[in-house]
Amino acid sequence: MKQLAIVGMGPRGLYALENLLIELSKAGSHIGIHVFDASSSPGTGNVWDKSQPDSNWINITERALVGIEKRPEIVYNNVIIKGFPSYHEWCQFSQKSNEPDTFPARNKLGNYLNARYNSIEIALEELESFKFIKAEVRNINLKDSKLEIVTYNNAWTYDDLLLTIGHQSTTPSDQLKKWQSHVASYKSLTLYENAYPITQLKHVKDKTNINIGLRGFGLAMVDVMRYLTINDFGNFKVINKDTFETIYYKSKVQDLKLIPFSLDGLPLVPKPLNESIDLWYQPTKEELEFFKSEIEAVSKHSIERDSIDFLTDPIAKITSRVYLDLKDKSIANSLSPSELEVLILSWLKDENYKHPLIQDHNISTYKLIQNYINMALGTIPISLDYCIGQVWRHCQPKLYKAFSHAKVNNNILENVIALDERSKRYSYGPPIESMQQVLALIDADILTLDFVTNPNIDLVAEGWTLTNSKNKSVTCSVMINSVLDAPKLLEVNTPLIKNLLQNDLIQPIHSKLGIETTADGYVITPENKDDVPLAVLGRLAKGSVIGVDAILECFGPRIEDWAKAYVSQLKSN
Repeated sequence: MKQLAIVGMGPRGLYALENLLIELSKAGSHIGIHVFDASSSPGTGNVWDKSQPDSNWINITERALVGIEKRPEIVYNNVIIKGFPSYHEWCQFSQKSNEPDTFPARNKLGNYLNARYNSIEIALEELESFKFIKAEVRNINLKDSKLEIVTYNNAWTYDDLLLTIGHQSTTPSDQLKKWQSHVASYKSLTLYENAYPITQLKHVKDKTNINIGLRGFGLAMVDVMRYLTINDFGNFKVINKDTFETIYYKSKVQDLKLIPFSLDGLPLVPKPLNESIDLWYQPTKEELEFFKSEIEAVSKHSIERDSIDFLTDPIAKITSRVYLDLKDKSIANSLSPSELEVLILSWLKDENYKHPLIQDHNISTYKLIQNYINMALGTIPISLDYCIGQVWRHCQPKLYKAFSHAKVNNNILENVIALDERSKRYSYGPPIESMQQVLALIDADILTLDFVTNPNIDLVAEGWTLTNSKNKSVTCSVMINSVLDAPKLLEVNTPLIKNLLQNDLIQPIHSKLGIETTADGYVITPENKDDVPLAVLGRLAKGSVIGVDAILECFGPRIEDWAKAYVSQLKSN
């Protein structure tokens, strides 16, 4: 009997297991399946862990989770695995188009994912051929065309292996290395090199007379901010249900100061309030098909390109139509569709491009956040950059599908990913309420934006002294790094990935990107190396595939393609 190991049981591993069982049942095949995961709640991964606090919110609307569909009943090796409801069925989701979108705690989706996994494990308990092994995989070796998995105190051998391990830590930046050395010299200082798991911050959660630096001004910073301020000393209260306007009330005297900063200091841009407003930015079916076909015309054929206009031109055309259709909801302009397209292309090439239709970033960050909140509410004229960001979000699933495994050179690949990453300030934006909470903490004199744009940082005995362009300074004794590592394969420092690289079992598609894989997920090994029965799905394959960070991509066709390819190859052997 063939033996398969799945290493990593987050949402992607869960969907891979489900599709594997579906394909095996269709083929009437039976194999040995071992699942490796160090988590106590399989199916969730770290991002959706059930035990994380309620202050960690989902940043995709609950409405959009319609993409997590139900699992059909599976009959595998005479065992019936019952069907499992879709996410919307499971939580009895119901919402009118004019009601505000909901963004629940991430542990809610975690409970769903864990229950969905458990329903499989319980059904397969009677089969000796299925096993869940709660352990961290340290090494994978190629031995006689098979793969050996090594944990701390055991080793197993498999005919095939699927790696779905998600986010991995990377070698610290030069800045973080200096900070590590600094903290080692002064025991009174505290450095958190990662924001997650957020419960590690409990050691500073109830200290209210300290300055805490927050490296990063993105979604992780918002989770950290919420966790540190919802406590016995205060909490948030929404005072206007229509706008989510929020105050932070102090129930005890406190002198906590949160000091976020980033290279550009630009804030996150909240998503539209509800489905009705979101539909303002929805491309037509014809536009989405046009967008997909324009990208595929390049990505599926080995055509030499020196620009990414195959992506930006259709985005500009679609956004131009959407923006003009906003009419009095947008900033008044007399531009023609083609003139608007030129303007959109200029902004896509340079985010610092200035024009009356584009939101000016040179105003105060507080006012900038207010403006974007009001655009999300639909209460002030929409700027062109806000519109581009929301249209991009609607186009992203087509982009991710059409451009994965693209036959383009590395520079084009890198430029497409870089533009998609830049878009995420808008397209992966948080709920309005999160940004209202940022303003509430500023109003309560707890969070300051005085140092948000690339401050000078000096290391002193008391900690980190941040100085802004106006020569104002503040010193923090605690620093939290909330910047998530990009999946640059050559910089990953976890033992498993370092060993795979050293053993020549994987190679990066690009020095700044992830593992190179085929369309069905199998690794493309270095030259002069025989085929290795190793498939990789998810974040570590960034470059071969794009859009790896989105939860809905964990339940997408790439996972289905791997399962079909694996079972097809099984039948042919």
